[in-house]
Amino acid sequence: MKKLSTLYIDESGKSSLIEKAEEPFILTGVILDEEEKIPIEGFFSYIKRKYGIDTTFPFHSYDIFESLKTRKLSDADAASLLEALADFISLIPIKIHIMAINKKQFKAVLGATSDDDFKGSSDKKEMKEFPYKIASCMLFKWFAPYLKKNHSIGEIIVDARRGGDYQLIKSLYGSKQPDGFLDNVSANLIAERCTAICFAEKKFLSGGLELTDLISYTAFFHARRKISTMSKIKLDVVWAEIRKKLYRKDLDRISEEKIRNFFKIKKGEAYKYLKKT
Repeated sequence: MKKLSTLYIDESGKSSLIEKAEEPFILTGVILDEEEKIPIEGFFSYIKRKYGIDTTFPFHSYDIFESLKTRKLSDADAASLLEALADFISLIPIKIHIMAINKKQFKAVLGATSDDDFKGSSDKKEMKEFPYKIASCMLFKWFAPYLKKNHSIGEIIVDARRGGDYQLIKSLYGSKQPDGFLDNVSANLIAERCTAICFAEKKFLSGGLELTDLISYTAFFHARRKISTMSKIKLDVVWAEIRKKLYRKDLDRISEEKIRNFFKIKKGEAYKYLKKT
């Protein structure tokens, strides 16, 4: 009997090319095998009770550590909590891959000169979410050989986000097609072994998704070079443990060449929807 492996996906920042263009977009993937889920669920339940966090709602890092409306922990308690989370990350068998996109660079590769280039046809409007498309496909490409190596059946659980959900479904479908978004070996593996996808709404409780949220939240500070601003609550300690387990030992920053190859854009040209007819 094949075991079950889950790819959890969470985003930080805005995937849209016309929102907060100066900030990076982060898409985090975390792989957990079935036997790892129970201890992670138990740990997050324990942590919530210990620090007075509502156990009936998911652990959302922004709400707990940053939001002016919902943050209730003192700096000392937040630091204690994050130290415990860092220790936990160091101990569990977890696989992490984090894609990072420079949106100004991305727009330039597409050949867009202003936000007006994303107006008009539905095809042009959809281009705004292309960062999500390429980042999610790169996570699927990473997931595929893991499933083969571990003789696993795969499922995907994603933190539901407006706009991103549609792109993820399209990306997953395209990743399964011969001569689609991925090489044929990866496409065949995803088609054969990835059997389910779940979009988690706001109140969905999942230790794996809560852990992915924390990792993505922390990586976003690192990507913006602002991790030091959260050192008083020990977020930098969490990042140090995350980095030890990263697939590439750091963020996987998607290069101009990778963007061109994925969308089949020659150097100096624009993406097909932007070309004048």
